[in-house]
Amino acid sequence: MRQPPLFPSQRKLRAAAAAGILTLLGALAVFPPLQKGFFNFPGCVFHKMTGLPCPLCGGTRAASALLHGDVQRALDLNPLALLAVGALFGTAGILAWEAARGRPATDWAAFFQRARFWFPLLLVGLFLWWFPHLWGALHGDNVELLDLTNPIARSLHEDFRPSAR
Repeated sequence: MRQPPLFPSQRKLRAAAAAGILTLLGALAVFPPLQKGFFNFPGCVFHKMTGLPCPLCGGTRAASALLHGDVQRALDLNPLALLAVGALFGTAGILAWEAARGRPATDWAAFFQRARFWFPLLLVGLFLWWFPHLWGALHGDNVELLDLTNPIARSLHEDFRPSAR
């Protein structure tokens, strides 16, 4: 079944959304978010309270590293950034294609309806992903994700660090 053409306002909205996503990714590639307070928002409450990484910790730095071509650093910081950057590029591509073509390439309402079903499973998967992410930080593979000035993180890092014999 052929989709009806998009209204001019819908085409403009899709073009603006695609441009916004690409601008965000471009800014992440140009401006390194490695300095503290770069984005000037409070940050992760869990990380501030415990000094431990949440499942998404390191994601912004990993996305920036990926956009700079440093895939290994991106994988070391947080492999989920590869999925996120890929999804953002894919979404921007679909939106730009729809804006240029004047017809929807996908049924966004059905997509979001299905997403309501998959969202809880995504949260469970994210929670399960957190264990190896936390293990890597505590065991010494990814210490930069820890705040060792926090007594909780420092104590756990000392407990989990492999002993030098």
